[in-house]
Amino acid sequence: MDRLTATAGYPSGSLGPGDMRWSMVFEAGVYEVGRQCDQYLDALSRFNRQPQANRPGLIAVAAASGAILGPAGVTTTAIAITAVAFGLSASLFDASASSVLFTLEASALRNIVQRGHELYLARIAKDKIAINSRPRLMTALQGYLRECSPAAIEASINGAADPGAAPALATMAALAVINGDVVTASPPPPPSSQPVDRLPQEAALTLEVKRVQKALGVAGNGTYGAKTRDAIREFQTAMYRRNPLEWPLSEANGSLTGRSGRILPSLTPMPPVFLSPFERAYLGTDGGFFTADPLSAVDPARLDGLLAFLGAPPAQVSAATTPEARMELLRRRIEELRTGFKLPTDKGAVLDAALYKLVWKDSPLNVGHTE
Repeated sequence: MDRLTATAGYPSGSLGPGDMRWSMVFEAGVYEVGRQCDQYLDALSRFNRQPQANRPGLIAVAAASGAILGPAGVTTTAIAITAVAFGLSASLFDASASSVLFTLEASALRNIVQRGHELYLARIAKDKIAINSRPRLMTALQGYLRECSPAAIEASINGAADPGAAPALATMAALAVINGDVVTASPPPPPSSQPVDRLPQEAALTLEVKRVQKALGVAGNGTYGAKTRDAIREFQTAMYRRNPLEWPLSEANGSLTGRSGRILPSLTPMPPVFLSPFERAYLGTDGGFFTADPLSAVDPARLDGLLAFLGAPPAQVSAATTPEARMELLRRRIEELRTGFKLPTDKGAVLDAALYKLVWKDSPLNVGHTE
């Protein structure tokens, strides 16, 4: 709760009962739950693509979350957090491969969860539930998180979910009656706290755009300017180039929505080893976003693959025996290509979407592909 309070921009311990600022902390919690839920669904998707032989041992595994997240390379801490947050246990996975969680296509699974979240927030607004205390905040967030639980997903698929049922909301209403409160809608955030030039579907946390700008190496003051949107688009395009099966090209739209809206605000400021948002997304460690600090350093395997893709001479690659030497070789090769393709060189030896596309156009990897 202290972390969410700080995310909303308030000092720890500064909010008391009846304080309407709890509604902003709720927004911060919605963002955090959405991010964790996205990671959880990513883990399920990755596990589902493992060979069938990996699944029979599920029932015998005491920590089911470890069985799901282990093949994805998740840290022990992240597994523990996910297990606690989603109430995972071995009994949830007794059905093994027959479970709808493993048989449903990944995008359909995401759509179900997204729809559940949207309906939950709509019910809060419709019933005019006031989130103005710590207990109500915890109750509301628990209900929002529940929409990402295996039980809720399966209930939605099986048609057993009652659109009008909202146990968490009923509990909140009961609390209001017990306390003699008047249940009114939480006031919207003041216009001054809203990011300038945001789209209606974009998240409205006060500090979100500034964090994104820092993560992408863009100087800014929290405004959705052209440079910020171009940087977001470069990041999204690189994620598509990195893994088109999990990050479709349609998401390279420069908008801070969907997965981009959950992932980008959680990244640390741009590490100096990367010279562009494209480089961070394409070369960064842990593109699955399962560690505490994803995309924070250069992935050696991805660096070797990029050198090969850009046509660096094999002899020079072999001679560059340290990560630093290979990065220097990468910079020289990028500079040669930018000059050869007559791309702007004022930014230096920077890999961006434009250069990648030109190289990809003539690459043997591109045979049979269309964009």
